[in-house]
Amino acid sequence: MTASDSKILKFGNTAHVRRIPSHRYTDANYLELEKDRVFRRSWLAVCRVDDVSRPGAFRTFEQFGESVIVVRDERGKIGAFHNTCRHRGSKLLDGCGRVEAIQCPYHGWSYGLDGSLRSVPRADGFDHLSQSRMGLFPVRADTWAGFVWINLDEEGPSLRSALAGLDDELEAYHLDEMEPIQRKVIPLPVNWKTMLENVTDFYHVPVVHGRTVGWAVDEAPDLVSYGDHTRQRLDIAAYGWRRRLDGMCTRGGPYSEKQLTALHKYLIFPNFLINVLPYHLTVMQVFPTEAERCELHYGFYRRKGARGLERLRGYGTWLASRYILLEDLKIIERFQAGVSTGRLATQQLHLEEAAISHFHSVLSRWVGQ
Repeated sequence: MTASDSKILKFGNTAHVRRIPSHRYTDANYLELEKDRVFRRSWLAVCRVDDVSRPGAFRTFEQFGESVIVVRDERGKIGAFHNTCRHRGSKLLDGCGRVEAIQCPYHGWSYGLDGSLRSVPRADGFDHLSQSRMGLFPVRADTWAGFVWINLDEEGPSLRSALAGLDDELEAYHLDEMEPIQRKVIPLPVNWKTMLENVTDFYHVPVVHGRTVGWAVDEAPDLVSYGDHTRQRLDIAAYGWRRRLDGMCTRGGPYSEKQLTALHKYLIFPNFLINVLPYHLTVMQVFPTEAERCELHYGFYRRKGARGLERLRGYGTWLASRYILLEDLKIIERFQAGVSTGRLATQQLHLEEAAISHFHSVLSRWVGQ
């Protein structure tokens, strides 16, 4: 699928109004289905490419019962492996750091940065040990937008195919050139979908964000689907002074007129949401921990080399983003508290919640329910 295959989803199109079963936000059994049929089959961003910039640099990914090592080898290639020793299954590495080899802390088996088994202490004590076949179990890995992505499914589509044309549309932003102002993991007492949906929900903006961003938004965004993913384009404070300010802070490109002036919000299924403008990137990635708990991996980025007004604007937008996020965190806790009572069996979506409708249609197809 390419960008030309995208589908416009009008907010006024009643075909996209849906009802959501409330148990999806509270049921531990449903969460297990999501883990198995969605998260273990999807492409997931696990770290920035810059996090493993040198040979031997590694980071571990620990989510939904899985542990994966992401490491750069001596030739500069980034690979990923299950964090499991081939001897007796011991966990190999924790956190992040830099190593010359991957050594099991239990019995000392040693693996190269390419995952191959290099040495076994007192190997003659084993019966028919084939070292050439005992490398670490590989995990599919790729890079895009400055992130390392993995997929635990050995037979799924490639990352480029799964992006369904979004990579072409986002190319102008050169997202690999972004550097963080802040990255933070925030534990939340809500279902993982609660946080993710709230960021794509325009219906709540005048109520929850009326004094912050609501005044600057005159109309609902247009909504476009790219297969399983969506893009919302939102004109924020589209005034003459804003255009002049944009011109002084914009690098990268070449951009379309809309890319220069509007906020573009992409939800890359299942759990990766970005807000992009030429001078900043906001990343919100949500991972489930329990049926009513999750982790929000928040990151705010500016373009490398930002100076002067561009630098100041990056920090100013970051502060505004954090304040708006605090407004959202308060309201989603109230939503989760209410839905957890079980009083409401289903939830009807407003036309301005069309992105949520699309998300749940895709989720139903993946989960099979």
